[in-house]
Amino acid sequence: MRICIDSNQFIFGIGGTDSASEKLMLLLPILEVVLPRLIIKEVSRNLTQLQKKAFFKLLNKISQLKIIDDPVPIELVAKYVDLGLREKADAFIGAFVEWQGAKYLISDNRHFISELSDIKFQVLSPEEFIYKNYHII
Repeated sequence: MRICIDSNQFIFGIGGTDSASEKLMLLLPILEVVLPRLIIKEVSRNLTQLQKKAFFKLLNKISQLKIIDDPVPIELVAKYVDLGLREKADAFIGAFVEWQGAKYLISDNRHFISELSDIKFQVLSPEEFIYKNYHII
C-alpha cells in the first residue's frame, strides 16, 4: 500500500512531540512511501541539525521510498484548485497524492480535503492510519 506523509508528521515524529507520529516513524521501513521533494525540503527547514541527521537516517531505512522531483501535472493541480484548495499548498499535495496513486495521505491537516467527495485517496491522521492498518495505538 502506497502512502504519502505530510511534512508535519515527520517534524512531530522526529521531534518527539506526538506519540502517534513517533509510532508512524517506526513503521516507515515496512511501508511504501512516496514524497515530493518539496516535503523533504520543508521538513529539513524545520528541524535542528541533529534532527535532520535522524530524518535522513530514517529515509535511508525506507526500502520502498520514492522521492519525486518531476512536476505534478498542472491539470491535476487545477482540479484541486477548482475544488476550492489553495494552489501553492493543499491543491499541490492533493494532486501529488492522486498522481502517485497513494491510498492514504497521512496528515493532521484533514480539514483541507475532508469536504471533497471526488478524491481517489483517504486522509488519515497517524493514529487512524496505525489503528486501521495495524490495530494498535
